[in-house]
Amino acid sequence: MEKLDREILGWITAHNDDATLGAHLEAASVKKRDFMQTGFFIYFDSQPDLPPVDPGVRPACPHISAPELVDGAGCTLFLRNGQLHYLEIYSRSGFIPEKLETFQLGESG
Repeated sequence: MEKLDREILGWITAHNDDATLGAHLEAASVKKRDFMQTGFFIYFDSQPDLPPVDPGVRPACPHISAPELVDGAGCTLFLRNGQLHYLEIYSRSGFIPEKLETFQLGESG
C-alpha cells in the first residue's frame, strides 16, 4: 500500500466513529492499484472474518493538497456488501502524478 493510501485510510478512521468501519480500515490490504493519470482506483481484499459495515455508514473522506495539484484532489471510499471495495482518488484539475511525496489531508470543502 502506498503512503498516500495508508494516510487516507488513517484519516478516514480518525474522522468516522463507526467501530466496524475502523476495524475494516485497519485490516485493509490492497488487491490491486490502478493509476489512471487523473487518479487511482485502489481495490481491497475482502475481510470476511470481520462483521459487515452497516449499509447506512457514509465515510467522510479528505481533500488532498499537494504542490503538484492545481486544485487538489478528492477521494471516495466505496463499500460493497459491508466490505471495503475500493478507494477512488481523483484530481480536481485533470492530472495527478503517480507518486505524491508531499501532500496534506484536510476537510473536504
